[in-house]
Amino acid sequence: MATKEILATYSPEDVVIVLSNDKFSHVISGYTEGEFISVTRTVPHATLQNGADGSNARVVRAVKNCDIALTLMSSGESNDILSQLLVLDEGSRDGSDTFNITIKDNTGRTVMSSPQVFIGSNPDVTFGIEVTDRVWTLHAIHLTTHAGGNGRMSPDAFESATDLGYTPDQRWQPN
Repeated sequence: MATKEILATYSPEDVVIVLSNDKFSHVISGYTEGEFISVTRTVPHATLQNGADGSNARVVRAVKNCDIALTLMSSGESNDILSQLLVLDEGSRDGSDTFNITIKDNTGRTVMSSPQVFIGSNPDVTFGIEVTDRVWTLHAIHLTTHAGGNGRMSPDAFESATDLGYTPDQRWQPN
């Protein structure tokens, strides 16, 4: 099966974000149209440094912290949950009100998770003649990330993935 013969499928309705700790579990809802989640690593895994004489060095870092921007409609109930998580964390100030996050594309192979997440501040709040956006920035400590595709894998890609130590679920294997 050639790559051009594979039909991949993505559905934004099937991207799920779950927040939880020992007090609660909540599935985020009320995403805005367009881009509604963005995950950015705060420290790159590796950077290149160039010497004045043309020599090269690579600086490798183990830091896997990420900023996660969630863009929700101002009318969404998840704003209430995020607001209260921030209030609790501001009140305790000892890390006891941090939470876990899992982000999963149920129509594909992308999955991310962190055992310790906190919200840095309230989103900017605007009001207008239409529903506005609330952009929440969550800070995830040691986010494990697998950014995968959304269709069956070609035999070549599947073989390369398994050679590299990644075995996709049976539903993604070539026919």
